Amino acid sequence: MKNFNFEMKTSHGAMGGYISSGSPEKQQGVVLLPEIFGINNAMRLAADQFAREGFVVLAPDIFSQIEPGVELTYSESDREIAISLWQRMDDQVALHDARVAVEALASDPRCDGSVSVLGFCLGGKYALQLSAIGGIDSSVSFYPVKVQDYQADLAALKCPTQVHIGDSDAHIPAEVQEILMRALSIPPGLHEFFTYEKAGHGFFNSVRSFGFAPEAAKLALSRSVEFLRRHHSNGLQKSP
Repeated sequence: MKNFNFEMKTSHGAMGGYISSGSPEKQQGVVLLPEIFGINNAMRLAADQFAREGFVVLAPDIFSQIEPGVELTYSESDREIAISLWQRMDDQVALHDARVAVEALASDPRCDGSVSVLGFCLGGKYALQLSAIGGIDSSVSFYPVKVQDYQADLAALKCPTQVHIGDSDAHIPAEVQEILMRALSIPPGLHEFFTYEKAGHGFFNSVRSFGFAPEAAKLALSRSVEFLRRHHSNGLQKSP
């Protein structure tokens, strides 16, 4: 696809991706897992944003299991397409594909071997599930969806995990926030949970015509960057 500049091999064939790096030196790696709208302009901008902070960022096309090259806008018609694709996705295939991206980035010459995961919305869900599986240095999850469906997996997170949620997010009501806070409280001091006043779902996304909360996004970016740097290792953590 025209906006992909990276390719990986998966169990269902080739999977494209967008990689962004701002330095000729080896850098800490971040796999960026997208919203339900695919690797669109907003996700490429987010990858570039974190690349400017000193990371090499790979955003894999996790919808490739169904339809390679999905890149949707935030129109109502595209939203319906996104939801339809999401409903057809196999989560286990998506998690496997995310692991493929982690391994591919770890072995890329632009990466120093240390890889964390960062996800938004659906990607935030997968970032949390990958934290429960292990084999990554850290995980940052922005407004993860469907937490109730995998809350049991969060009982024993295997890497440092940070979560960002707007306090007005209709997809993550107070009872779901409580589930996340409990999961992230064990062990004390390792994980982080942040809420942002008057911010809703998608508050980090500056491309959407609604929902963007610039001050919350700026603060969440700085917290994410500090967290990722703090948990930078000397190489990819091996999963158990």
